Amino acid sequence: MAYEVKLQLKQTQKLVMTTELRQAIQLLTLSRLELQQTIKEKLLDNPLLEEVPEPVSEDIPSIDLTNASPAEKGAEDGSRNGDNSEPLKEVNWEEFLQSYQENAGYNLSSDFSEEAPNLENMIAAKETLSEHLHKQLALVVSNDEESKIGSLIIGNINENGLLSMSLEEMAQRYEIDLDRLRSVHRLFRDFVPEGVAAENLQQCLMIQLENRGMKDSPAYEILKNHMDELTTLNIRRISESTGISEGEVKKALKVIRELDPKPARNFGGDEIRYIIPDVYVVKVDDDFVVYLNEEGLNNIRISQSYKKMISKMKLHDDETKEYIEQKMRSALWLLKTIQQRQRTIYKVAKSIVEKQRPFFEKGISHLKPMILKEIADDVDLHECTVSRVTSNKYMHTPHGIFELKFFFSSGIVANNGDSISSESIKERIRNIIQSEDKTKPYSDEKIVQILAKDNIFVARRTVAKYREELNFLPSSKRKKIV
Repeated sequence: MAYEVKLQLKQTQKLVMTTELRQAIQLLTLSRLELQQTIKEKLLDNPLLEEVPEPVSEDIPSIDLTNASPAEKGAEDGSRNGDNSEPLKEVNWEEFLQSYQENAGYNLSSDFSEEAPNLENMIAAKETLSEHLHKQLALVVSNDEESKIGSLIIGNINENGLLSMSLEEMAQRYEIDLDRLRSVHRLFRDFVPEGVAAENLQQCLMIQLENRGMKDSPAYEILKNHMDELTTLNIRRISESTGISEGEVKKALKVIRELDPKPARNFGGDEIRYIIPDVYVVKVDDDFVVYLNEEGLNNIRISQSYKKMISKMKLHDDETKEYIEQKMRSALWLLKTIQQRQRTIYKVAKSIVEKQRPFFEKGISHLKPMILKEIADDVDLHECTVSRVTSNKYMHTPHGIFELKFFFSSGIVANNGDSISSESIKERIRNIIQSEDKTKPYSDEKIVQILAKDNIFVARRTVAKYREELNFLPSSKRKKIV
């Protein structure tokens, strides 16, 4: 057989994850408090940004969300934001200073702000990691077997958020098919916090890079194939082993340091936290209106003193000019990304309200089963984007404050053909137990019979599972002796 050398051209399409797009995704994932902290850090880091000293006046134009232009709507999903992927051009200072609006936002009206609930009504016990992961698991499993395996995985996560044993050990100990276990374990790669349930630190960090679109980056290469050298932090040795320049190695190490080696660090404990809603839903006449809570998010702008200075000075020094342009781009991108984040939250919240209207009219018992794909298709976003939007974001409703994730749940089909969500069934079980005779509490089997009268047919073990999730003891331990 003869061998020959050929030169072959191949055209491929590849999604490039720009720094700006990565920042947009990160801001979308942050909770409200985390975003406010990020804004504070940016104010300290960027001299071209300043905090607005007074509340925004009414004469400053605001964005009408319900009548947003196609260009504005196109900016809501980073993956379709064409102008974000283009190289940033040199700043046209005169054009910018003439057209820049000091602030653009869409916030609560003054009338509505006065009706905002008291902070005392926003106290909640911190959700445990197990609760947080079980909620996400319920949205992605397709059968009881996957649910059981997923619960088993969650039960073997240590305080750092990593598995306490390998998948091979777990399969052997619990007599589970290893391939089936690995299949369910892969579902956790898309869970929040990123990297949770990884088998080891290396996998945890690699998952975080994968979710940021950095699988082809030097940082990923170092983590995947040179973990031993990484522990020594010997830049020259890593460079020689990887063939990556020392400068690129330093940049890669900086990226790796920004990853979270302990994804469970923000969970656990009984501390009290304050929940400040990201959106408010208010009934106006016969309709439910969605308001974004902009407090603390629209209080930054381009520094007025720097604007005046730039308009008067002629920048002949290339280094100074490059520095100011870089800071200006960073400032403009932050303002734009925050607006983009808020628009996306608004779209998703509005879609949830439309699809879960019975809940807003009558309460939890009327919550319908819903999956991420329904909202994703409705607002023309990817399911992963909707998942990021609904994590750690809260909605104030006429029936209380709920995480946006709450509105997504599995369900069953009643005899009349209606779908009933698991959260709705839990609420009915809660009401049944709370209204029972405390001297003769209902057994799980009795609760099954009561639900059946309402055409809700569930197994006794399902009732027991929901009862435990609601933190109710078995009937034998609920009984009170008069």
